[in-house]
Amino acid sequence: MPSVNLGEIQIYYEERGDGETILLAPPSWWPCDTWNVGVVPFLSRRYRTIVFDCRGTGYSSKPDDGYTISQFGQDCAGLLEYLKISRCHAVGFALGGQIVQALAIARPDLVATVTIAGAGAGVKALDGGPRQARNADEDEIRKHGFERFIRGHIENDDMAFNPKFFREQPEAVRALSDALWQRQTSSEQHRYHHQARQTWDTLGNGARVKVPALILCGEADDVNRGGSTPVGTARRLAELVPGCELTLIPEVKHMTFWDGAGALHALQDFLARHPIRGNQSAKSLNIEL
Repeated sequence: MPSVNLGEIQIYYEERGDGETILLAPPSWWPCDTWNVGVVPFLSRRYRTIVFDCRGTGYSSKPDDGYTISQFGQDCAGLLEYLKISRCHAVGFALGGQIVQALAIARPDLVATVTIAGAGAGVKALDGGPRQARNADEDEIRKHGFERFIRGHIENDDMAFNPKFFREQPEAVRALSDALWQRQTSSEQHRYHHQARQTWDTLGNGARVKVPALILCGEADDVNRGGSTPVGTARRLAELVPGCELTLIPEVKHMTFWDGAGALHALQDFLARHPIRGNQSAKSLNIEL
């Protein structure tokens, strides 16, 4: 299995396609198999796609301590350097959006563009106060079992999918659910990843993003999570990231890249208008490294 040794851990990765490189960062407890449902087949027709398992997930190492968003971003930088990728398009979904935001801030020399899709507000709510994010996951795991808890994030049409898509594309929903479940690790590792959400301030770090950015979200991704919603976070973040673009996909809920193809086409359009060869260097952007 392809993996990179980053010192204390091994990070598993997969690559497919040719062209400019897209690094796809998942929510931290999602195995990289989830990107292979629809997303990699679509993007790898024009781009070289890199997917990976975050530490504590899938085939990557599973330390028995907590994690931070900055740490996940450092792992991404280590993977890119190992693969000798000098610059990439960094794309992240949900907590993965926070990971690529952290990567773009810490290592703008490696990031040509950043796409933050369906991300949460992190440690603070939309009003600037602390998020009231109670972790009820362990109660749900005890009540329903770990597998049902994991699959339940996908197999619903109130938070995850538009009801029409959910009804008409059951095979796509099942494929994503299977990919999410098949290489899950443990409820303990899930807890570490959940706690990582409280180590990053998505909005507070917005102004620190200095590379071309796309803020992407489903327009119907409006479930309240401790004082914020993904679509509310996207709108506010778009006011804070210098020169970014905001794209809200009509009728799409939280499964941004899987609830129809609208987000994939929006991403492809953004990348086509911001080729790596046409981007300025970190030095010319006057970024402090």
